[in-house]
Amino acid sequence: MSRLLRLSARVGAGGVAGTSALALYIRGSEGEYRSIPESALPHTYEPDQIAAVWREHPRCALARLTTIGRRAVPFCARLLADLAVPPPDEALQAHHAARAVELRSLLVELGPTFIKFGQLLSIRPDVVPPAAVYELQKLCDSVPSYPTPDALRLIEAELGAPVASTFVGLDATTEPIAAASLGQVYRCRLREGGAEVALKVQRPDMIRAVSLDLYLLRRLMQASEWFKETVLIGVLGAAERTNFDVALLDSFARASYLELDYRQEARNLQRFADELVPLCRGQVHVPACHWAATSRKVIATEWIDGVQLAKSPPDVIQRLTAVGVDCFLQQLLVVGFFHSDPHPGNLLVDEQGRLVLIDFGLCAEIAAFDSRQLTSAIVHLMRADVEALIEDGVTLRFLPPDVDRAALVPPLRAIFEAGKVAAAAEVARRRDGSTNSAAAAAATATAAAAATDAVDGGAAGGGGDGAGGDRLGSFGAMAKKRAQFSAISRDLNQIFFDFPFRVPEYFALITRALIVLEGIALTGDKDFDLFDAAYPLAAKHAAHLFGTKQLASMLGEATQAAAAAAVAAKSSSSSNSSTAKATATATVGRASAADARRPTPAPLRASRSGFAAPA
Repeated sequence: MSRLLRLSARVGAGGVAGTSALALYIRGSEGEYRSIPESALPHTYEPDQIAAVWREHPRCALARLTTIGRRAVPFCARLLADLAVPPPDEALQAHHAARAVELRSLLVELGPTFIKFGQLLSIRPDVVPPAAVYELQKLCDSVPSYPTPDALRLIEAELGAPVASTFVGLDATTEPIAAASLGQVYRCRLREGGAEVALKVQRPDMIRAVSLDLYLLRRLMQASEWFKETVLIGVLGAAERTNFDVALLDSFARASYLELDYRQEARNLQRFADELVPLCRGQVHVPACHWAATSRKVIATEWIDGVQLAKSPPDVIQRLTAVGVDCFLQQLLVVGFFHSDPHPGNLLVDEQGRLVLIDFGLCAEIAAFDSRQLTSAIVHLMRADVEALIEDGVTLRFLPPDVDRAALVPPLRAIFEAGKVAAAAEVARRRDGSTNSAAAAAATATAAAAATDAVDGGAAGGGGDGAGGDRLGSFGAMAKKRAQFSAISRDLNQIFFDFPFRVPEYFALITRALIVLEGIALTGDKDFDLFDAAYPLAAKHAAHLFGTKQLASMLGEATQAAAAAAVAAKSSSSSNSSTAKATATATVGRASAADARRPTPAPLRASRSGFAAPA
């Protein structure tokens, strides 16, 4: 016993000594950090150059890691304690609210990179409790601001002229009307012309702060890739695949770094105004940019009187969600250039009832060939043509050219079959108006069994038990819908593990934007289905892109009729859009049985000029 006590004392003394040594080592790191000039860091994302700078200042990197750990670890420990010992039901809502406030405060303390993460969570009511959604939405426009005198000095340094000679209504006593992760916004007027503008001014020290966080995150992703290669593939026998962790981080980082150059944002805004707005039939607006008052850290745009879409009444959200999906698909499939950061603070409703897009710092481009192939993949997904969908996956770089197609088709087809059954259960639930329908529950159980039995070695069992089940119940019908598809999701994850799937860089940004749009839509309609909303435009675009004959070959004649009905529903006026959609849905239902009897069409063959006829 005495030996154990002596050993414990030595370990404790060693821990104290180690902590003291760490504190001594990082002392003075703040001064070293401030001494690094912005000119030493690249103004575009160059990971090797960024790493070279921070490797010369290991104290700064270690100090930042220590700060993150010191602030984040206690909060994570409290969350784990909550899972181990859940609070009583009567105190659950208040407990969630208190934890949400703690989380928001933590993210604000940790800085812009973490605030961005909080903004992403703020529109996921299916992932975090409602109290957290409400609290995190404050990160979109209610981040603590920095002093206005500092902002005025930055404006004068950027524009090369006194503030009073350029703007009216902006002085040291002016308070910002909004503050976000990278900057804050003032409402004022241009002295020349008198136009009312939203003047966004970047926070001080953004290049240093963001580049350091991205450097540390990239090191983390490199460690993740090492773990996958060494443990998952080398020890556990997972399928060999191209690592994408670092590439995924680089994709986000490259786009996020561009947000620090407001001149790039102004160019993006102008491109959307020229290429996207005309396609949206007056339902979408993009504010004009005033170039004379714009620089790398300052941007002046047209002032918009409006409210956030996410804070609008449910009927407005439902109406403009359709516009938003249309707008996004136009960006994705037609323009080939899309707004990849549509968080709630960036989507407004103006006085004319239009959807207004703001904040164009984070945008991404898709090559014309990828846009065309994405359309093909959407069509094949609607057709449940697994073989053709796999070929799309190869062309879009989700799968390597030498993937074992014969081994991949059966489990993937089983996922589609299970999805059909689960979708039927969801339709039955909506028709009956009850989330507890016995028929829906039975159909869901059948879907889970079908997926589990069909996929050799797939995960078995149900989802959402224990404490997780209690949490799901608090989200009502929306969580019920997610739970119904949990078995399918598990089997799909198993397929991703068994086969060499990877995520192309551009698709990571597409996924982020889709997640945001779906999250906002769910706040107004718990039954919102992104695929259902996207189907009419996707079918119309596919018909335009491939032609009627080729689309008929891809879909089959019966499904072609359903696509035409869906296009008709899309084209109908708002007064009878519900009737048109019901007609399209009925047509799909009538077409399904006939189409199921038709042979699977041959997949498209890729060629240098686009697509050839089916082989």
